[in-house]
Amino acid sequence: MVAEDSVTLPLLPAGRATPPRAPRAQAMDRERVNDYGIGMLLQGDLVAAKQAFERVVALDPKYADGYVNIGRVLIQEGSHEAAVPVLTRALAIKPDLASAHYFLALALKARGRYDEALRHLRAAAERFPRDRVVRNQIGRLLFLKRQYKAAIAEFENTLRVDPEDLSAHYNMMLCYRALGRERDESREETLYTRFKADESAQAITGPYRLRNAEMNLERQPIHEHDSSWTPERVAAASMYNNGRPRPLVAAASVSHTAPAVATASERGGR
Repeated sequence: MVAEDSVTLPLLPAGRATPPRAPRAQAMDRERVNDYGIGMLLQGDLVAAKQAFERVVALDPKYADGYVNIGRVLIQEGSHEAAVPVLTRALAIKPDLASAHYFLALALKARGRYDEALRHLRAAAERFPRDRVVRNQIGRLLFLKRQYKAAIAEFENTLRVDPEDLSAHYNMMLCYRALGRERDESREETLYTRFKADESAQAITGPYRLRNAEMNLERQPIHEHDSSWTPERVAAASMYNNGRPRPLVAAASVSHTAPAVATASERGGR
């Protein structure tokens, strides 16, 4: 005999039911579920996103970003009043969290509580002074409060970051119109029209997308690549090309969304 060992296993009394095994939550579970929730939120599946974020805060009740993300879902649902206490709880955990200030401001703005919303937006701007989204929201609130000159100053802050920001040019046009400054209004209207997406381009690209089904698929914000191209699908994709099949690029099945512009107002959501 080279070695010997023994193990004593505790046994339940006869007739006693085996208790359910509770899975142990790990630190990575919070990030994994949170990322899943963000994916669902980006795809517009608010129910699945909210369930995921509620699971996140159940795993870690002190994770402020989890409450922020629940608040984001509630805001998109239009439940602004319900979002206020959730986002307030996030700030109680992490008072300097810019994303919590930003989304709380959106909820307060929707309820007409402009002064409170401005306070939170300015707190977010202190953390991320070059965030165009935050600056535009501050300017918009000042416009709604009829503080047009102060609003213009905020939109100018936005244009220092991105001279082609559509929201800033449009709202500055409205501010100058309210102030009766027709020349400045005309300039901002011209710039807004210049940088605005050309809606007539849809008529130009439409026939091409009809002839190229897979290209039209790529253009959709949410779509799925599927490697299983059946003869029927190949024929359908080629029907607008005089019946001549074209090479079809197949990829592994994966769903994704079109790239979105990330802003500091959404930082901390992961």
